[in-house]
Amino acid sequence: MTEASKSFIVKISIFTLIIIAISTGLFSTILRSLHFGFYPYQIFLIAIVTTFGHLWVLKATGLNTRKFTTTFMASVTFKLLIYLTFMLVYLMIDHSQVITFVLTFFILYIIFTIFEVIQVLDFIKK
Repeated sequence: MTEASKSFIVKISIFTLIIIAISTGLFSTILRSLHFGFYPYQIFLIAIVTTFGHLWVLKATGLNTRKFTTTFMASVTFKLLIYLTFMLVYLMIDHSQVITFVLTFFILYIIFTIFEVIQVLDFIKK
C-alpha cells in the first residue's frame, strides 16, 4: 500500500468520525423529529465505497492520463450504481421515512464527493 493510500485512509476515517459526530448531534437536538436509526449505516457505506473508489483511482494515477480519466469515470459510475442499488433495496424494505432517508443520503453523497475530489486534486498537484 502506498503512502498516499495510507494517508487517504487516515483522512477519510477522521472525516467520517467528524460527520458521525455532527449528524448524531443534529439528530439528537435540532432534527430529533427526523431521526432514523439507519443513518450511521449510510455514512459507513458511503465512506467505504468512497475509499475503495479513491484507492482504485490512486492506483491508476501511475498509469497514463487516459487510463486515469477512464478509471475515475468508471469509479464514479460504479459508486452511483452501488448507491442507487442500496437506496432502492432499503426503500423497498422500509419506506416509512423516504424523504429523510433520501435527503440524508444525498447530503452525505455530496459531502463525501467534495472530500474525495479535493483529495484527488491534492494528489494530482503533488
